[in-house]
Amino acid sequence: MALGFEQNYNMNKTTSAGVQPLYTPVLNRHVLETMKEDLIYSQFGQRAKIEKGKGKVVAWDKMLPLPKATTPLTEGVTPKGVALNVTRVLGYPQQYGQYVATTDEFDFFTPDPTPEVLRINELLGNNAAETFEYLTKKVLAAGTNVQYAGGKAARAALTSTDIFTTEEIAKAVRTLKGNRAKKKNGGFVGVIHPDVAYDLMTQDDNWKRPHEYQDTKKLYKGEIGEWAGVRFVESPDAIMFRGDAFGVTDDRAGYDELTVISVSGKKIYIEEEITSAQATAINGASPARKIAVKGHVYTISSVTAGDSGYAYITISDANDVDSDVVGGDIIYPGEGTVGGAPVYATIIMGADAFGVSDPKDIETIIKQLGSGGTADPLNQRATQGWKCHHLAKRLTEEWMVRVESVSTRYAPTSGE
Repeated sequence: MALGFEQNYNMNKTTSAGVQPLYTPVLNRHVLETMKEDLIYSQFGQRAKIEKGKGKVVAWDKMLPLPKATTPLTEGVTPKGVALNVTRVLGYPQQYGQYVATTDEFDFFTPDPTPEVLRINELLGNNAAETFEYLTKKVLAAGTNVQYAGGKAARAALTSTDIFTTEEIAKAVRTLKGNRAKKKNGGFVGVIHPDVAYDLMTQDDNWKRPHEYQDTKKLYKGEIGEWAGVRFVESPDAIMFRGDAFGVTDDRAGYDELTVISVSGKKIYIEEEITSAQATAINGASPARKIAVKGHVYTISSVTAGDSGYAYITISDANDVDSDVVGGDIIYPGEGTVGGAPVYATIIMGADAFGVSDPKDIETIIKQLGSGGTADPLNQRATQGWKCHHLAKRLTEEWMVRVESVSTRYAPTSGE
């Protein structure tokens, strides 16, 4: 006998607009889990919660050491106490977010929208993590405790022989120990680029793999090995200095990197919006700006302003853009900083060298078809996005060292 469930035309579904609030917390957790794997720098920061209703200021307090008690006590006499000295570092979190829009056609022709929602949610989680990592590393890259490879006195003085070596690690460790930097889980930590890690691992037999010194269940995300008490984690997004940002104007900071959407002949279409003022700034550069992508370096002929997907770069090279440059590739300034080659920054630090906000207040926001009111009269658009506060702050400059070097992968061609 049929139960007649098919007659219940008012049955609620997981895609029904009225029950969507039940699923938003699940998607929030999904974004958080997705983000965790990509938060390399942030895992070493002293976490601070950004709580609703507690004011828009985050404070980190540090007590200075007390003076040594060098005077013997006198029997029966209470000595004077000493004053506490607290230094406070203040930070002001900013809100960031990103969303994607889909159409009613996308919803109509997708066989099962639920997996697509999760895939988009995972993409948004990756985007949030990449955003927070970028913002955090920009703060760390501006640290004042700098060590240049090969004993050089400045970035511009680096040459092709000034690669990252075990001697540079030993120097950085000496600095941290001399500054009484606290260790994290029994050692210092370093964030290193794969190009630099290759140079390091191929020059010394004392490099230890993680299973040789640590329970593999307690490894940091991205951990690849240890040398001289420094546990290194690897990130392809580790700090690099490649050249001036693209499109710096009076009201815009410009872009340190751009993202390829597609290539057509000498044109590279990009994801980022380029304003008319930014295009003018790039096109007016003398000499002409260069871009580096997938190991290729091209000279810019012109940049055409436009929204995401419509802005594009035209190169002046004799040949078209190489066929291995595809959507998703990252475009960097191509001038380099040392003879056309990038400079790598390896951050070696102790515990609590910097502070970072906890991303647990991240919010997944879904606007269903029909939620736009009169702004979307035909129910053609839906959106899915994330929103979160973020803050990173250097707390103790003396407890982190930025070691700048070149790599054998991109040796400088001049300036030696």
